[in-house]
Amino acid sequence: MDNDYSFFIGDVALDEYYRAPYWPKISDKVLVETLKPQMGGSIANAASVYNSYNESVYFLSLLNGGEITQSLLADLQKQGIDTSYVLYDDSLPDAKNIIVLAEGEHTLIIPTLGIQQIEITHDILDVMCKAKYVYTTIGEIRPLRYGNMNAIEIIKKVRESGAKMVYDLDVGHIESGDGLFFKEMDIVFFNQIGFDVYRKDASYEEAVSQLLSYGTEVVVVTHAEKGCSVHTKDQNVYVEGISVDVVDVTGAGDTFCSSFIYALNKCNNLKMVAKFANAAAARSVTVMGARGGISSTEVVLDFMREKGLEPSNEYNCFIE
Repeated sequence: MDNDYSFFIGDVALDEYYRAPYWPKISDKVLVETLKPQMGGSIANAASVYNSYNESVYFLSLLNGGEITQSLLADLQKQGIDTSYVLYDDSLPDAKNIIVLAEGEHTLIIPTLGIQQIEITHDILDVMCKAKYVYTTIGEIRPLRYGNMNAIEIIKKVRESGAKMVYDLDVGHIESGDGLFFKEMDIVFFNQIGFDVYRKDASYEEAVSQLLSYGTEVVVVTHAEKGCSVHTKDQNVYVEGISVDVVDVTGAGDTFCSSFIYALNKCNNLKMVAKFANAAAARSVTVMGARGGISSTEVVLDFMREKGLEPSNEYNCFIE
């Protein structure tokens, strides 16, 4: 096995969709329309999008062995994602999310599974170490253990082996002691809410500088419909958003992150990389469901042309 693959660690879930006429207040009661459930889970969404660009993907999660789990994994397998490293614990509840569409926004309710520890095998650690990227969140990788090694020690070994640690920190679920994780990142994605949680009282520029001082190679902050900002020790890049008719924003961030690292595989021009990821995310919100970002490179480039962005011949490297 060579290292031309990426390893995704985290959630996969059944997204139960409801449409409400408005977002209820505390103690309010509201009738909602039950919509068709969709396959979801932030990390599984990201893995699916990355896989759709003809990239090789391994997926790790801890789940029960029930019917919903089997359906979720069958869907990933159908796409070509390797789920052979998924671990099982039948004491866990079914993996489900509740998504309420109201007032032009989506509210995502994520029931926790109560996972305290995930004991990985030697084979899993070995595959992680040989990957191109290990993609996860702090919350998803925090429970990992291998013998006497905790999550931070596992991450250090993975990075020392040459794999890049990639984190999606969209809503900034940061707990006491998580500061250690920020010193072991190669690429990190925040949305504006997550970045504000991270930076606390520091200025935007101070927070970016701090992350780069830890050795983080790329810091990305997305601004929803306003675009994104990309920072390295040598560059600061801003890309404007793309106006679209929004159907469902669920999974847009997952689409952006996976599209960004895919584009980074093909091109060192951060402006081009960010434009591609931005377009992929914008296109994804025009489709219902968290997996709306699943597409090919050609589809994203065609979308850019439709929006008048006219990708230059330089973008041919994305499809070679």
